[in-house]
Amino acid sequence: MNEEIQYSGLSLLKAYQFVEDCGLKEEAEEIRSSSDRFKSYTSTLRRAKIIGLLKENNLLDKFVEEVWPSGRMERGLSHIRFFENLYQRFLVNEEGILHGDDEGNENDISTEESQFAYETDLRDYLANNLHVIENGLRLYESESGEGGIEYIIPETRRRIDILAVDKKGDYVVIELKVSRGYEKTIGQALYYQSMVKQIFNSEKVRIILIAREISEELRVGTKHLSDIQLFEYQLSLTLDQI
Repeated sequence: MNEEIQYSGLSLLKAYQFVEDCGLKEEAEEIRSSSDRFKSYTSTLRRAKIIGLLKENNLLDKFVEEVWPSGRMERGLSHIRFFENLYQRFLVNEEGILHGDDEGNENDISTEESQFAYETDLRDYLANNLHVIENGLRLYESESGEGGIEYIIPETRRRIDILAVDKKGDYVVIELKVSRGYEKTIGQALYYQSMVKQIFNSEKVRIILIAREISEELRVGTKHLSDIQLFEYQLSLTLDQI
């Protein structure tokens, strides 16, 4: 039997019961009764919230082991990554909650999974090759070893894609968009800039926004803002015969 036949999706009923059995009955009921939507997702968002709750309480591995063995499969791991990403995006609410009537289907999820994987690969590549953005950039690292990839702002659930330091010693907030960079992106970036200034008691923090395409609205919206740079990326492929 192949994975397509063996695989079973994440059951909300089983997930609610597991969470309740672990002493999180109120949290389970809050998710169950929530009318929240993100984009067109409702039940998919509930699954994302469940995964977020399990991870925050260090119960995800136990849940997969005891309740959802399909979560160990490649497809299950891909869905977990998607749910984690969707949950974080819902918390940040960077694109706003849309009140559509249609629930996201499997094709929507697959498309967003691919987009998320693409963004993760792009982030990791840039984090390891910061010189392609600017000479002298280095990844932030604290004395305790905390890194600058998906830097978590203390006491929040907000994550900066890449936090770097330039050759002058100034902090640089780097945000990535795999598709278009819209004007609303700047609000998120300015929040990150302000928080980094506060955290590190720094007067100057730069912002670098990288997207496949920078919208005209974003260009106009940032034209008179200091310490902000916009980049569009292009991908190329070379083959070497072996």
